Amino acid sequence: MDIKIENQSTVKLNLNKIINHINSVLETVPPAHLRGISKILLVDRLEDPRLDATQRAELPGLYHPRLPGSPPWLEIALETLRSDTTWYKRWGRRLTFKANLTATLFSLIGQHYYLTLSHGVRKTQYEAAVRSYVERQMTAYAESRRGIRAALLKPFKPALDRLARWLRKRYLQEMKASNPRSTDGRNRPSRASKRRRKRKR
Repeated sequence: MDIKIENQSTVKLNLNKIINHINSVLETVPPAHLRGISKILLVDRLEDPRLDATQRAELPGLYHPRLPGSPPWLEIALETLRSDTTWYKRWGRRLTFKANLTATLFSLIGQHYYLTLSHGVRKTQYEAAVRSYVERQMTAYAESRRGIRAALLKPFKPALDRLARWLRKRYLQEMKASNPRSTDGRNRPSRASKRRRKRKR
């Protein structure tokens, strides 16, 4: 089945290549998993009022389930997938843009599949099922894309993998620094500091 791809994004990217990439991804998905999806909408960032400000800034995609008079559709935020503040975040996202776009698309299709077509999956198993679905589809897509480019890049793959791991590590460090973990907004003393205070008494 043909799924319409609509573009409302203003990002400075080659949209023809992005649309061709999306179509190449859809070709590897069983047609039954796409049944009912009416369109894929490309936007800069998600603006759905159901999401809070943090989710709108961070989520790369959103699945819109079927409503009365409206079939299900997918929304992908290209600016969220691409942009970032520091140079290594920007570089890392440029290197992994297509992979992240592919994973986001598979995640949205997986949500559609398990919500509408797959039976016997409990709500508590839903997240794990979608994650497993993405992993299977990413493997199938990678197998289908083997060709001259993959053969040429094979000698450089270890170096590229190390670079990707380093960029991911730096990205996680930045995320941890900008979002310190706190349960109620107050800085509570750790267990170790509590034990030291007891010893002093």
